[in-house]
Amino acid sequence: MIGIPVEELISKFETYQQGVDYIEKQVAANKLVPVKSSGFNGKRPPLYQRYRKVKPKVDHTPLVIQADRTIHPPLSAAFYKKHPAQFEQDQPMIYALQNWLADHSACEPVSCNERSFEIFGQEKILARHGERLCKNLGLDLEKLAFYQTCEPLSVVSRSNEPGNLLIVENLDPFVSIRNLIHQNQPAILGFPIQSVAYGGGRRIESTFMDLLQFGTESQKQSLTTVYYWGDLDYEGIRIYESFASRYPDIQIVPWKPGYLAMLEQARAQMASGRLMPVYKEGQIETEGDCFFSYFDSDFRDQILALWKQGSYIPQEILNASHYKA
Repeated sequence: MIGIPVEELISKFETYQQGVDYIEKQVAANKLVPVKSSGFNGKRPPLYQRYRKVKPKVDHTPLVIQADRTIHPPLSAAFYKKHPAQFEQDQPMIYALQNWLADHSACEPVSCNERSFEIFGQEKILARHGERLCKNLGLDLEKLAFYQTCEPLSVVSRSNEPGNLLIVENLDPFVSIRNLIHQNQPAILGFPIQSVAYGGGRRIESTFMDLLQFGTESQKQSLTTVYYWGDLDYEGIRIYESFASRYPDIQIVPWKPGYLAMLEQARAQMASGRLMPVYKEGQIETEGDCFFSYFDSDFRDQILALWKQGSYIPQEILNASHYKA
């Protein structure tokens, strides 16, 4: 409920009347306001059961004047003149940025944390406050000339020529395919692969940005269609769909030769009496509509039936002997 109980406000007084005098003086000084909806306390003289403290008004005029006088182009003071309390909090960052801009009209791009330390003397401020600060000041964030860094994406290519890029969710199949590429194996499961990358599960959403920024020219030319291959389980499908939606300007599709070979091998093993592994607890179910749209209904029905039984197909069901087929 809104407000402070009157008993709490007058508990320090020896008599009720002393408490009444105190409450009346606080109300007259506009330091307390009765919460009329709380009703009276039933005593004489009556007091309301709850009171709300009035926050003292602060004159922000000096801050408005200071923002107007101290923030200079290319920065704009318009936002902070309307929000002086925020100006008071952001002052050190604003002045540090303004000083840096005065000496750096043009410069080579560096990493976000490197630029942050150069401007503010702390490496994390730009990542935490840079976008907000520049928006408030009417400054294009690109003028700070920095790039975001992420864990590098491990990529192996046959040559410097562009070609199909396959991203593999798990380490073991990545290493196996990498070895075959080093051995000049012409195709993997009959599919021509120019480059293979290690996705590492959900890390691919950030590490893929490293390829976009710092990949070789031939690797960047290979990004018209990117092939993704992972486990045939809820998590593997969720990873693919999240990854594909993160980069809508790039066509990221399931690598059908890998998934079809996994199902074929699983069917052969189950026909001989071997069961597929059981889901670990905590898996979040998914319909996989985006993923399954690349396959026919028979493939989808078989995978969904397997999932309904609580089982899945890992990438490791295949190995180098299958990849060479």
